[in-house]
Amino acid sequence: MSNAHAAFQLLRWCADRGHDPGIGPSGDGVRPFLRSRNIDSLLALSSGTDDAWQTAYDTVWQHQLSALHQVVDALTGTGVRTLTFKGGELLPRHFPGHSLGLMGDGDILVPRDRIETVKSVLYGLGFRHAVFDAAQGTVRDRDLCDVAETELRHYELASFVKTVEVTDPVVLEAARAHHAHPLYALPDRAVILTAIDVHHNVALDADPGPLFDRAVPSCLGVGETLSPADHVWLNLSRYYNEVAIHGACSLRPFAYTIPEIAAGDVAWDVVEQVARELALGPTLSYFLRFCDQVAPGRIPPGTLAAVHQSAGSRVRDWGWQLAKLFDFQEAFPADAFAPEPTISHARKQATHPS
Repeated sequence: MSNAHAAFQLLRWCADRGHDPGIGPSGDGVRPFLRSRNIDSLLALSSGTDDAWQTAYDTVWQHQLSALHQVVDALTGTGVRTLTFKGGELLPRHFPGHSLGLMGDGDILVPRDRIETVKSVLYGLGFRHAVFDAAQGTVRDRDLCDVAETELRHYELASFVKTVEVTDPVVLEAARAHHAHPLYALPDRAVILTAIDVHHNVALDADPGPLFDRAVPSCLGVGETLSPADHVWLNLSRYYNEVAIHGACSLRPFAYTIPEIAAGDVAWDVVEQVARELALGPTLSYFLRFCDQVAPGRIPPGTLAAVHQSAGSRVRDWGWQLAKLFDFQEAFPADAFAPEPTISHARKQATHPS
């Protein structure tokens, strides 16, 4: 089984849990590729097998999710509207009790004018701007200039982190094999670096106001989250840019966005409206059309057409970007350069088919 076929079938399972991906529990040789694309969890979850890596993923995620819940609860308690988004919302919604690999952080969106309150709350909960020094086995504060540079040029703050230590032998074994963010190994215990990314916007050219206007209650039981429509256009357009510009190769954004599409709660008129307002065009169209192939019938044809036509320029058109994600070589598009048949040739072909 090819890497591309295996990954595609597992993504189809995300849309339809009755779908059999047709991959043996051992992975039929594709497990290393699936892990490199951060979706080896889909193999374990779809097959229902007892997998040590998945046990470690789930344990680490429960600590991260607990930290995210604590932060959102504290912020909402101070009157700060807090929206969870991306994996921190969609994993517990569509994969309850499980993670998809080792998640790096939990993302929240807050009003820009409440940033100082947000910082105060996070410091009070024991979070700080820091990194784990894997070589030394210790946490060290980030340099002040590094933090300032991040916050000056981005629409998010430098990550807030704190550590959780666990002695679970399964997690410790995974930590020894991984020893990178967010799971590190010390001689007798594992260290989980729980991280919270605080955003005051989601893009340089976006107005976050409508995201708050369309927000819905979070599945965490506290706070709010992006609407299904906002999750779809934001996840896919950001992901497309990350793949095309920064070489991202994870398939996890597809894995947690496709179930959101398949659930049937997306207001597609909102997706069309945002695509027009932000001229998303190819940055959303390619991956939205790919999701339509994975989960056919969920996306209205009119939406696919509207999104495709929503930009008057091809400046950000980098093609499908699927070959690098799914590990295959694209064939030369010979059909694009073939001459169009003349009317007489077409009639001849119809009369005397070869």
